[in-house]
Amino acid sequence: LILAIFLFSDAAKTRLRVLLHSYQLPLLLLLALPLTMGFAALGAHALLALPWLSCFILAIMLTPTDAALCQSFIQQKQVPAKLREAINVESGLNDGLCVPVFLFLLSSSLYTQQPAQCSLGALFLQEVGLALVVALVLTIAAIYLIKLTYRHHFFAAKSSPFLFIGIAIAVFSVTQLAGGSGFIAVFISGLLFDYGFRDALKDKLIEESELIADLAAYILWVIFGISTSVLLFTTFDWLVWAYALLAVAVFRFFPVVLLLLGTRLNWCERVVLAWFGPKGLASVVLSLMLLGSELPHSLLITKITAATVLLSIFIFGVSGHLAGAFLMKKQ
Repeated sequence: LILAIFLFSDAAKTRLRVLLHSYQLPLLLLLALPLTMGFAALGAHALLALPWLSCFILAIMLTPTDAALCQSFIQQKQVPAKLREAINVESGLNDGLCVPVFLFLLSSSLYTQQPAQCSLGALFLQEVGLALVVALVLTIAAIYLIKLTYRHHFFAAKSSPFLFIGIAIAVFSVTQLAGGSGFIAVFISGLLFDYGFRDALKDKLIEESELIADLAAYILWVIFGISTSVLLFTTFDWLVWAYALLAVAVFRFFPVVLLLLGTRLNWCERVVLAWFGPKGLASVVLSLMLLGSELPHSLLITKITAATVLLSIFIFGVSGHLAGAFLMKKQ
């Protein structure tokens, strides 16, 4: 449920209209994301000798970015608005793009024969279709009811922080009961809210609901900290940390820099945008989901994810102010 709330919240505040009028964001989401995943999978196979399915599961877990970990950079006044928007929107959307792929790959690990793979693909398409239908129906109904109650002064301000959280839980629960993918449904629902609910009330509701979402995030970070101390610091594996460093600094950086060569961004902005792709809360949630599965090498994958998130917290926390000073010098 926590992941569902985050997916809904991120999608609802992504400002989809910015994506539709931007040229670098489609590059980041549609080309850089799969390229990053591909490089990460190749690196895992070469360095860790994992099976290909495990390599791609690890890669997709480390592909989502978390803009919250680079706030020290984003909040600086000298950062251009286009970079700030690109980092925030990419972070909000790539979670929703990666989670369905992660769930599909995780389900695929339970099937070893080709006929089962085909039936799994059909089942996945069915889940996506059901998720789309439920998200459309419930979101349109919710938007209509919110506007109706607000217009007739039936809207309870004290309960508004729970409204978006309740909608996300309702969409997720109904979709799961119907046999669809609740995670895909809440992501679609959030996008529909962003695109179809353009009232100023939406921003107020999102801002208030984020207080509850932040509380859930803090709880997850505490769980992550406790589990990390057990996973990473009882034994030392240099391969884990070497791969984590590559995941932070290499696998995303070079594909993004190359893809941005044809854009209007200057070389300094390209480097900065390619650099700020920290791995954060989405990777933590996916690793917790993985621990409950029977996937071979799940413990190793979780260790690598934890190490990558720890390095992201440190590296991007330190480099935020340095990147801001770098931008100011080049402007």
